[in-house]
Amino acid sequence: MLKILLYGSAEERKILEEALQKPLKKNKISFNIHYLSNLQQLMKNYLLNSSYRLIVACLDGSTTYVIKDGSMPVSHIITGILGFPPTPEEIDAKLIRNRELASFYSSGEYTVTHRSFTRKIPYEEIDYIQSDNKKTIMHLTNGDTEIISKNIGKVNAEINRKYFAKCCIGVIVNICNIHKIQRSENDSRVIEFKSGAKVIMTRGYFKKFRDTYSMSVSGLADLKILDD
Repeated sequence: MLKILLYGSAEERKILEEALQKPLKKNKISFNIHYLSNLQQLMKNYLLNSSYRLIVACLDGSTTYVIKDGSMPVSHIITGILGFPPTPEEIDAKLIRNRELASFYSSGEYTVTHRSFTRKIPYEEIDYIQSDNKKTIMHLTNGDTEIISKNIGKVNAEINRKYFAKCCIGVIVNICNIHKIQRSENDSRVIEFKSGAKVIMTRGYFKKFRDTYSMSVSGLADLKILDD
């Protein structure tokens, strides 16, 4: 469970809590929020020497956050500033997707084994998976690719299909990284990921995706699906 400490006045803490709750629940992060209004206590007792992994504070009209590595005493921290109130985009980019908090929201990982090494790729770092003859190309959110010496059928059987969906023959997309879906030619759709990468989803697969996704994932309404 992610322990969160909110600092500020009662009104400021309420605003911060409301801004954080939706993205935390959307990403299925189990969390526990505590509150603090005393600045001296924050600096002396909570900033470094406490079990809170995430501290979010309203200071001077901005939102300051501190992410700690969880060790005692803390050996590594990340700090940053958001607007007040923080936008969903800021929260997603700087908090939810921060690598230091990955263990709280990670939906899984795929293990790539080569002759000399093994690499574990978290699902949240995968945009889409593409067939390449007898091999498979994994396209990552940072723009890199990983070549897998298996056909896409075997890879498809190994991933957790709760988080992936086919968008056309030979391409599987990570539904959690989809930012926008809009109409293209011949009633197909263009899927745009949060990273900016794009792929085509054909008409038949879009219908299956929309029906299945709307039944299983409450966040469908948060996607930008533009049919005009």
